[in-house]
This record gives sequence, C-alpha cells and structure tokens, in this order.
Amino acid sequence: MNELPADELYEALSRVRNEEELNDYLAEIRKREHELSLSNYLNTVMHAKELSLRNVVLESGLEQHYAYQIINGNKLNPSRIKVIALCISCHMTVAETQHALVISRQGILCPYDIFDVIIMYHLNRENWSVYSINENLHAEGLPIIE
Repeated sequence: MNELPADELYEALSRVRNEEELNDYLAEIRKREHELSLSNYLNTVMHAKELSLRNVVLESGLEQHYAYQIINGNKLNPSRIKVIALCISCHMTVAETQHALVISRQGILCPYDIFDVIIMYHLNRENWSVYSINENLHAEGLPIIE
C-alpha cells in the first residue's frame, strides 16, 4: 500500500515553508485522495487479513446495505460509530483503528473516554465481537454499536 501514515504527512506538512510548497503538498494530497480513502483502507486491511467482505459486513452489526456502501466508497461520510463497527469486524488493532478514524476525519480513540476505552480494551485483546463490546457499553449506560 502506498499510503503515507498520518505521522509522515504531519512531518511533510511541517516542512512546508511557503505557498508554492503548500500548493505542491496539496497537489500530492489530491493525487493520493483515493489511496487515503476509508474505502481503500478497509479493503486493503480485509485483503491483508484474508477476511471476506460478507463476513466483515455481517460481523459489523450494521445494516448490510449501509455497510456495503461504506466499504465500496459510495457512502463518504459515515459516522464515527459506523467506522468503529467496521474496524472491529475487520479485526483491526488500536493503531489500525486510529488510522481509519484519521482517514475518515473522525476523532481518534481517547484513553479518557469510557466508550473509547471499552473499544480499545476489546481491540487490544483481539475480541472483535460487536455483541460482546455492546454488552460492556450497555453495562456502562453508553450507546451501543449499531
């Protein structure tokens, strides 16, 4: 995958010193727009982990048509919770999930937020069951993944 991690993008942006360099940076981002899409990232992860599209959609707990739209790139601005649901069903690590949230322009998982802590707890233990995660979320009186 030719995708630049967010840290590398931040580093490259920090070296931009004038408008000409800014325009060059923006041109590079525009050129990589497809590579930097959530759809592309999800498909890359599914392929790397040898996960079937059907199983990812089913395990996400999302409405199937909606999940397919996100993965196929037809739904461009899914909510944060929908992105997290797909990250879980793609068996992502915390770092991979953070990357997906950055790409989708959603807030990253925060170790001070109880909802996020529960998500990270399950991801760190490779427990990719939305049902199990929802049990913990519900016990804390938090919104569930759906």
